Amino acid sequence: MEKIENKTTRLVTFSKRKSGLYKKPSKLVEKYEDVDVGIISYSPNVKPYSFFHPTFESVIGRFVSPDTQPSVDGRFFDANARIKVTERRGQLDNLDIIEKIISNQTPGANDLKNLWEYIDNVNEEDVKRLEEWLDLVDLKLNHKLIMLENDAASSTQAPPNNAYQAYSGF
Repeated sequence: MEKIENKTTRLVTFSKRKSGLYKKPSKLVEKYEDVDVGIISYSPNVKPYSFFHPTFESVIGRFVSPDTQPSVDGRFFDANARIKVTERRGQLDNLDIIEKIISNQTPGANDLKNLWEYIDNVNEEDVKRLEEWLDLVDLKLNHKLIMLENDAASSTQAPPNNAYQAYSGF
């Protein structure tokens, strides 16, 4: 392996390789939930990047003292971190299902089952964000309907800017 002399090329190469490097442990964590993984790397500009699962403390602790069992608090903290990762992965899967539905792809029976499970577990904040998003969709659809009714389908005129201010989170 040779050092890349051109600084820009070196930074681009590092960026590409870094993302590939972090994909590997992410997939490992997805496949084996009880695995501990840690990676630390530095960019050519000496900026640190890291990936740890379940936590920095547990990975470094096992590295420094591989024969020492973690404390009860440490095991609890690690288990909690693993649970959060699993929950986030489930939320991401559910968002993928919703994206399929919104993009008019026909979801499979398993997708719909997962969607209903997601709906059963949705919290108040999620409902409020969804309502805001649906209000925005309603606003845009009503505007489009008015434009079509006025035979102005080819117009580029949009609703007033202040109509979207309440929905800036989307």
